[in-house]
Amino acid sequence: MKTYRYILLLLPVLFLVTGCHDKDTHEHGNLKLQLNAYVGSQPLNFGSGIYNDGVSREYYFSKLKFYLSHIKLVKEDGSEVEVEDVAFFDYADNAWKSDLVNADAGTYKGIKFSVGLDPTQNSTTPTDLDDSDPLGPKDDMHWDWLKYRFVILEGTADTLGNNFAGGNIGLVYHVGRDTCYRQVSLSNGNFTVNAEGETVINLNVDLQTLFTGAGAIDMFVEPGTQSENSDLAVAIKFADRFAQTFSYSE
Repeated sequence: MKTYRYILLLLPVLFLVTGCHDKDTHEHGNLKLQLNAYVGSQPLNFGSGIYNDGVSREYYFSKLKFYLSHIKLVKEDGSEVEVEDVAFFDYADNAWKSDLVNADAGTYKGIKFSVGLDPTQNSTTPTDLDDSDPLGPKDDMHWDWLKYRFVILEGTADTLGNNFAGGNIGLVYHVGRDTCYRQVSLSNGNFTVNAEGETVINLNVDLQTLFTGAGAIDMFVEPGTQSENSDLAVAIKFADRFAQTFSYSE
């Protein structure tokens, strides 16, 4: 009986020791992911921004919305820590709504994320969620027949070079479907998340990348897509190019 009594007395001590080892001893800091949109070197502006695709074609944008999912920070040893499962960004007011996340304090060498939603996230029913959820119904990003739109980019191109006085063509890229889900890995340089205060990382998007360079979208020939079977090739091309628009800086 003494043996059993000693075991019972030791059990609370063992649980206490185990609990101490399991406790998270990492210091944490606040990381703000501040997205900034550009077209080449010019900031994206819906009100007055007129841009050139490099071959004298002028265009402007009027809407930009997209999802990023599984946002991860890459530590110096190559290990990864996910800091956000899904984030929605809307440039409707010409200013990004930045995303504030909690991360282990320390130095990181890169950022990984996906443009769009993984198949499980993409199968979510928006009406099952609150409006405050990034996958909720208030942002009008869901199609009943196609699930979520991962990226919406809209604008106008001047086909005649006549200061948009005639011959304009609408640019309407609504990109979705699981086949347009893209993973992005960035390593623009080391950055440090501090245990005190707030660390800001600028996540930059350059929309000019969509329309210039090898393999670029020809806005006059490929002015849009709804991600239907008939124009899926344009949606896939857009998804490939949009994944290349990102970089980050402190």
